[in-house]
Amino acid sequence: MEDLGSAVAATGADVQGRTSIGAKKLRILMVGMHLTKTRGGITTLTAGILNSGLSNEYEINYIASQAEDYGRLRKLILAIGALIQFIVSALISRPGLVYVHMGSNASLYRESVFGLIGKLLKKRVLIHFHAGDLDNYYPHQSSFGRRFIAYSLGMSDRVIAVSLESADQLRKLRPDLKISVIQNAIDTGEFRKRESGNAENSNIVRLLFVGAIGKLKGERDLIAAIESLKNDLPELKVSILGYGAENLRELCEERGVANQIEHLGAVSLSQRIAFYERSDIFVLPTYAEAMPMSVIEAMAAGLPVITTRVGGIPELIDDEKEGLLFEPGDVAALAQKILILANDKNARLAMGKRARQRVDEQMSFSKYIERLRNEITTVCELEK
Repeated sequence: MEDLGSAVAATGADVQGRTSIGAKKLRILMVGMHLTKTRGGITTLTAGILNSGLSNEYEINYIASQAEDYGRLRKLILAIGALIQFIVSALISRPGLVYVHMGSNASLYRESVFGLIGKLLKKRVLIHFHAGDLDNYYPHQSSFGRRFIAYSLGMSDRVIAVSLESADQLRKLRPDLKISVIQNAIDTGEFRKRESGNAENSNIVRLLFVGAIGKLKGERDLIAAIESLKNDLPELKVSILGYGAENLRELCEERGVANQIEHLGAVSLSQRIAFYERSDIFVLPTYAEAMPMSVIEAMAAGLPVITTRVGGIPELIDDEKEGLLFEPGDVAALAQKILILANDKNARLAMGKRARQRVDEQMSFSKYIERLRNEITTVCELEK
């Protein structure tokens, strides 16, 4: 993601530089992930927003409050610095809207602070809620933590949920929340080159996994399934892309599948697109999701998807139409689904074609930006 992040960072700087020029433009103070030191769907989506036409319509001042690549001390320094910058910007530039991108775990607490301070400073606050594991995470918090999260979300003027399932989880937490649902989307143009899948060797089937390792993505279930298929699919090849994937090398060797692994580790966006182009099946045995960007990317690339019935995934994929669904943790079912599609090229291509059509119809990035623009307008009109 470094190449994308660098480009967007430059764009963000340019956007910030215009805040003193276009006095009639709505000023937006946006808070989210570091664009070059954090990977994943939230970063990709935020980068897309900053690179969209919204950056010309509004004066956007983007503040990074979190960076995965930093150690604890640097993370703390970044968060404190972001908070100071946020308060100073809110007081001096007088934004009409505070727009906060919120993830799970520590992000819930950290970004809640920005939202609360925004309300204390009498700003309109829009929360973009990206977390996919709220129902797993929230019950395990202290009573104070649960009250703090619910209170801070309730103080916002509106919350954007990325799936219907996520919206339902938020309503259970706080029924009075004003919630809009905007499904994640991507610019599909970069994912259109793949037409007929891997043609290099008809006996080789390539699986692709994309996701940060150790974050409930089910990578160990995938490796276990590959092990069980060694005799049935000896030509199966697998690429596991994501931060920390290189740490799975020892496990792959222990399971006897190291010779089937073509790649382990994180890659840049341009490299990731190349992997989509040469793959036959996308696999994500995840345990918790809101609206996974990697699944949308795979669908845009024309890949059939094998994944789980969690979060907003059933809103993206109808079982046996755009892909195959199973219950999280069921390694035997995962292996069976892989075997079915690996042995049926026609089914793979048909599902991939339908997946691409669905993305075109439902997840156009231009339509996404239009919905986001409408939400911004709605929240800001509350002042009138």
